[in-house]
Amino acid sequence: MIVHPVGDTAEIVMQVDHSNVAGDLASLWPGLEPRESVLTAATLHDIGWRSWEACPRLDAETGRPQNFLSVDIRLHLEFYDAGIAEVTARDRYAGMLVGKHLAGIYRQRYGTQAALKLTRAPEAQAMIDEFVGRVEERFLALQHELGVSDEEFWRNYVLLQVFDRLSLWLCKGDPAGTGSMEIVLPDDAVLTVTPTAGGCALSPYPFDGGQVQVSVPVRVVALTGYANEPDCAETILGAPVEQRVYSIEPG
Repeated sequence: MIVHPVGDTAEIVMQVDHSNVAGDLASLWPGLEPRESVLTAATLHDIGWRSWEACPRLDAETGRPQNFLSVDIRLHLEFYDAGIAEVTARDRYAGMLVGKHLAGIYRQRYGTQAALKLTRAPEAQAMIDEFVGRVEERFLALQHELGVSDEEFWRNYVLLQVFDRLSLWLCKGDPAGTGSMEIVLPDDAVLTVTPTAGGCALSPYPFDGGQVQVSVPVRVVALTGYANEPDCAETILGAPVEQRVYSIEPG
């Protein structure tokens, strides 16, 4: 759950909705191969969050709805495992990509986002290392079984990071903030994201034609003042969903 404070309110985008936005961005990207598998990975990469978001929690330290970067690491490992299994059951290639994506969250996206840090206790490191090792073993086995080259796997993995980070930025959830940022592209080039009045500008511009639009589902609730976690969950889940349309244009 992405929690973006604005004054005394919280603008909330569910992780599963952010994931759908990533899928929308992927659908606009030319030259995906295999297209349907990459689209499935982009759209479902955070499907594991569905169980957590069925009952959103309060942050014990702040009294605010809990942002996704502060969720307990043990819960991450549980529902990420479930998410990988669900995607793999639908599409093995997509499951391979999502496995590497979720393992990479704990490895700074395998070098493509060195600043990515999750809130976690040092004692959780052994659990993280076990999870990453186990997931890496699975996605490398899938890569071998599917006959996917290292070059193809890396390209589609990096593209998944592009869709994820651009979606996070539009949903106001990227750790880099809401200002300008850079995202690594598969060819070691850099995609520059620059805020505009109606969304953002991208350079180099990846989409065919001119400006495109993407819709982000947002819920606005109080930032604090919740009696307990059930009160918080009921408020968030009962809040109206506003579709905010953002424009993406050439930079």
